[in-house]
Amino acid sequence: MKKLITPLLSAAIIFGGLFISTSAHADDEKSAAEKPAKKKREFLPFRGQIKAVDVEENTISLNAAKGKPDRVFGLAKDAKLTLDGKKAKLAEIKAGMYVGGSYKRISETKTEARTVNVHTKKPERKKKPKKSEDKK
Repeated sequence: MKKLITPLLSAAIIFGGLFISTSAHADDEKSAAEKPAKKKREFLPFRGQIKAVDVEENTISLNAAKGKPDRVFGLAKDAKLTLDGKKAKLAEIKAGMYVGGSYKRISETKTEARTVNVHTKKPERKKKPKKSEDKK
């Protein structure tokens, strides 16, 4: 009787372990396949100081970082353009003003601004409150 129970018990343990590991492996493959691809944002933010405005080309150029070319944004036909919170036309925008908004990359070299918020003065940046350290 002891000779019969020991092999049966060990066989049950071995087969049970195989089934558990195979089902766990199958779940891992399923979850990797079911994960949706990371969605890229359609519109990206931009901000900076206006370097030039071209009304004929319908573009705004912003100062770039050191060693990089200026950023040029073409305005979309349905672009929302505001100057200090009021609706404006591109002809009212001047170099030296501050701008922020959102754009969409059309190709590797072309971008199209959808929302353009222009300010005559540099807007204050919202700073995160500093954590106070009360260690004693």
